[in-house]
Amino acid sequence: MPTLRRDSFTLLRELMRWRVALVLSVLIFLLMIVLGTVNTHLGFPDTARLAWIVLGIAGACIAVLLTLPRHLGGTIFFVSIALLLVGVMAFGPFHDRPMQHWAYIFPPVIVFLVRSKLALAIMIAFGAYASATIAPLLPAIDVIRFASGYGMLVCFMFTYALLQERAAVMLRYHSDHDALSNCLNRRTFNEAIEQLGDGRSTTRLCTFLLLDIDNFKAINDQHGHLAGDRIITQVAAELGRALEPDMPLFRYGGEEFAVLMSGRGLAEGQAVAERLRQAIATADLGRGHHRQHRRGAVAPRRRQPHGGARPRRPLPLRSQTRWPQPRGHGRPYGLNPNGYRHDRARQSPANHHPRRRRPGRLPARDPAGAARLEGRSVRKAPRPAQAWL
Repeated sequence: MPTLRRDSFTLLRELMRWRVALVLSVLIFLLMIVLGTVNTHLGFPDTARLAWIVLGIAGACIAVLLTLPRHLGGTIFFVSIALLLVGVMAFGPFHDRPMQHWAYIFPPVIVFLVRSKLALAIMIAFGAYASATIAPLLPAIDVIRFASGYGMLVCFMFTYALLQERAAVMLRYHSDHDALSNCLNRRTFNEAIEQLGDGRSTTRLCTFLLLDIDNFKAINDQHGHLAGDRIITQVAAELGRALEPDMPLFRYGGEEFAVLMSGRGLAEGQAVAERLRQAIATADLGRGHHRQHRRGAVAPRRRQPHGGARPRRPLPLRSQTRWPQPRGHGRPYGLNPNGYRHDRARQSPANHHPRRRRPGRLPARDPAGAARLEGRSVRKAPRPAQAWL
């Protein structure tokens, strides 16, 4: 698969590295013009000569970046800067000028070129080389200070490179793979197709297989979507075991899968398709299916679980629950002679709402008791909330 497709993360990384290289080339070009001019006027011909050499290298790098492919142009630029720094450190002893300040540029440059562990080894070797070149020109304490500062910079750069590398691997995996089936996803399949159709592709023969699971909707309808997800996972695992390592498996969508066979003809594709069909036909895909159904699917009716325990009822909606109120905060209501409850706050037309439900009827009381309650404000404790277990 890596020989067939360059993923979007790699293309984005190459683009960003190319942009950084182009910006740095322009900045170095302008800076060397200033340094060369200043050193010439101050009477430092050797430093001015070095500035003009770096100016020529920066100009050549700009031309390379604008003409060659981005991946190749960025690599040439950073390799050129690394070799230039090695030469600058050797330039100092020949002219009795310590060049230790140029050494701090080397770690960020080498991180753009190689992986973190190899970059760590190269940075340590360059630090030892730089310390050896400035040791005859500076006091021992200055060499120790340079080595300490350079070592701290190497530690920070290695930590950053390692974290960036691990994060890139994780992000690339999750962006390329389907979370359920662990196959390559549809976006990865589309990118592979686009690169195959590109004129720069070296692949001349390719065969595709499109597979789907029969009656998958019936599985979801009868046993639930969790059971369907388990079937997709098991089918993907069986297909992956039956395929060769150079045949990537994609989840095309839903219960559909795709296989991309680079350099294989139609006859080989038919043979692989038959092998996959037999692998799925002989696989025990129903193992653990009923257990998953009992645990995850919603049963059409309630049943008493084993052991005689009372089944849990669902929690009611908030609008269906009577929440208990603190004592003394109920609404005052009275009884009219007909036995109906009425709120005194609703007696005025301004407080009446036509859509509100009328107060419910209280149990029948004796006329004498109703007459005694008429005109008085009575508070009734609210009913407690229903207990749902």
